[in-house]
Amino acid sequence: MKIFLVSIVLVFTLHAQVDGMLGAVENTHAKSASSQKKIDSYADQSETLFDQYTKVERELEEQRLYNRQLEMIIETQKGEIPKLKQQLEKIEVTQKKIIPLMFEMVETLDKLVAIDTPFLQEERTQRVSNLKSFMANPDISLGEQFRMITQSYKIEYGYARTLEVYRSKLEDKTVDFIRVGRLGLYYQTLDLQECGIYDAKNKTWVKLESTYNEHIRKAIRMARKKIAPDFLTFPVIKDVS
Repeated sequence: MKIFLVSIVLVFTLHAQVDGMLGAVENTHAKSASSQKKIDSYADQSETLFDQYTKVERELEEQRLYNRQLEMIIETQKGEIPKLKQQLEKIEVTQKKIIPLMFEMVETLDKLVAIDTPFLQEERTQRVSNLKSFMANPDISLGEQFRMITQSYKIEYGYARTLEVYRSKLEDKTVDFIRVGRLGLYYQTLDLQECGIYDAKNKTWVKLESTYNEHIRKAIRMARKKIAPDFLTFPVIKDVS
């Protein structure tokens, strides 16, 4: 009996020791798993921090390159400042000279239209009026103002080389006007029964003989491209003074 009891006690004792050892092993495994999780977490944090560091380092390098480029530009601009000052001084001198010239050109054009043969009178007068408005407008650059003036002069110059017909009023009747360069300005009534020429010296219209109606009609048709270009015969007023 005693041997049996002792054996039972030993068995229970061994069982208890085994349970304790298994518990210790499980506890160790649990601690190991927890430690591994911490290690993995630290590794992830380290990788994230490294990526952030790399990004910041790259941005810093880009900023350094940008700063160096700015320094080069600033140095170049410092060398250009004296040249720019000289150019500005020249521009100011040029403006002082060209602005009065531009006003004089507009005034001259105004006088030309007023004393010239009265063709396209309304259109040409309006062009001069527009130039005066442009010259008084501070929002229009000096270069653009000058371009408009020279363009108006080109248009006036072009009249000397063209044949042009247009319809308008002459006193109380509608007529066709035919301009032959700057050589002469003529009219013909719409019924083709009357024609005339402008006397620039006396600033009046002179009625022509009916024999000129066919010549004026031919010029009008040619100007309107109704017939092919051909030689034209026009009467002119001679200055016998």
